[in-house]
Amino acid sequence: MRARRDEKGAAAIIAIMVVAFLFAGLAALSVDVGQAYSQIGRAQKAADAAALAGVTYMPQDFASASATALDVAARNGFPNGGNITVDVRPGSRPSELRVTISTRFTNSFGKMIGVPTTTISRSALADYTGPQPMGSPCNTLGNEPAGSAGAGPVASQLSVPAGATCPRLPQFWMTVHGPNVYKTQGDEYHVRTCQGGESGCSAAKANTEYRPEGYFLLVRVAPAAVGSAVTLQLYDPAYVSTTSDCGSIPTGNITSNDWNDYATTDAKTRYANSSNEWCTGDDPNSSLRVGSETPTITSYALRGPTQDFNPLSSTPMSGCTRQYPGYTTPTANQLKKGNASYNENLARVFHQWVPLCTFTPTKSGDYYLQVRTNVPMGGTVNDTGSYKPSSATTSAVATQTGDNTTVTGNGSNRFAVRAFGGPAASVSVSAYGKMPIFANANTAAPTFNLIRVLPGAAGKSLVFSFFDVGDAASSGTLTVLRPTEATGNALTNCLASGFKTQTLSTCSIGGISSSAGWNGQGENIVVPIPANYTCNYTSPAGCWFRVQVNFGTGSVTDATTWTASVRGDPVRLLE
Repeated sequence: MRARRDEKGAAAIIAIMVVAFLFAGLAALSVDVGQAYSQIGRAQKAADAAALAGVTYMPQDFASASATALDVAARNGFPNGGNITVDVRPGSRPSELRVTISTRFTNSFGKMIGVPTTTISRSALADYTGPQPMGSPCNTLGNEPAGSAGAGPVASQLSVPAGATCPRLPQFWMTVHGPNVYKTQGDEYHVRTCQGGESGCSAAKANTEYRPEGYFLLVRVAPAAVGSAVTLQLYDPAYVSTTSDCGSIPTGNITSNDWNDYATTDAKTRYANSSNEWCTGDDPNSSLRVGSETPTITSYALRGPTQDFNPLSSTPMSGCTRQYPGYTTPTANQLKKGNASYNENLARVFHQWVPLCTFTPTKSGDYYLQVRTNVPMGGTVNDTGSYKPSSATTSAVATQTGDNTTVTGNGSNRFAVRAFGGPAASVSVSAYGKMPIFANANTAAPTFNLIRVLPGAAGKSLVFSFFDVGDAASSGTLTVLRPTEATGNALTNCLASGFKTQTLSTCSIGGISSSAGWNGQGENIVVPIPANYTCNYTSPAGCWFRVQVNFGTGSVTDATTWTASVRGDPVRLLE
């Protein structure tokens, strides 16, 4: 009996020890499981952050996308190396980036039962369909007239990527209006006042769409151009009153081709009072403006890259801010060197290519050229006919967030931009988000590059808007065209709204003319992008949607504003 009682006591002790051991093991296991869950959460957050940061470089610059993702992962506690592996690779679509973080850590108690380490792996897939370039896949935006011996280079600097369509003279200029021009003249976003009846206007005839920051152009620098000197030039950057067909300039006669240091061989044609390749058509907008003629001041400021898609938050580039005063209709004597009325600053810029600046990019990406007309003149004139602002005025040109109503220019300034330097096709110039142009096409069906849409936008919608189209010799039809090399279903069932609301079975809208009421009106077209859409994203020439404006007979002479974007968040996590 005593033996059985002893055995029961021993069994109780053994049971207690087993239970204690089991509880200790479970406690140890819970510690290791908790550590694993903590690492899983940290790794997932780091992968999400790395994918979102790196994907903005896709698809053109995977090297920068990878470097950015690795840097962000490291700053979130997961440097690539040792027990941590950070794998960065493109997704199934060119606009996607996948980041996978794997980490191995030592178990606190699992090693006691033969499980010394645990490896966890978390992945994130991000997609980028953010703002894309408008208007051109090449290094010129607008017409590219020949340079002159005194303000060269003389020859064209146009560099066309394989497969792109970029004529030297696409028959349009970039345009910006003085703030006191009526909105009915075609500038949707950078004039203060409406004449009456335009869309986007208040009862007091204020332009409710007015954006005091002006417009932004995009200078896109590919990795191949990093470290190379890039020269940015403006053609006819100052407002000089000529009328749209240059019919009013110059007063007086140009009697020889050697007229000043900037027109030594072609002054008769360069300054001719006719519509030729040098004529930008700066217009004083007689009776279509507030007040008497006040020449428009035009300011330009180049900003560096930024990762938040907001050019206003980017840093102005040193030495790349310029202002140009406006001029009333010039006389031949003002352009004639040696004459008592000669104005050399005018001669430097009028119908000439002028350097804005030369810079050496230290990294690839998008540089932003801000163009606006509501900043007062400041600084001192330099040898390019522009005013190089002091540091205080530089801040005003680049960072003036509101309007300055003391500036009252009321002329329309037309100009062009080009950038050259570095390997061929490594730099491009385009519009950003909003594209104000002056079309002076002498053909009845001009076709413009609209916006680059990457395959990652498949299944989404392209939202395209135009303002004040219709100043032509006859009624027109506007058609949205997909990229020439695109595959997938045709564009169908577009939806138009604004001045006209209708479904467009073939993404084409007709009956556009001033007589039909389109003057000063805005129209939106939502273009469903087919789910099986793809294009040649490996080339800068690929993936460009286009718009054709067919006016049947006659020419097109019209200042308009175009906008285009892909609907949806620019950067998003897919998984």
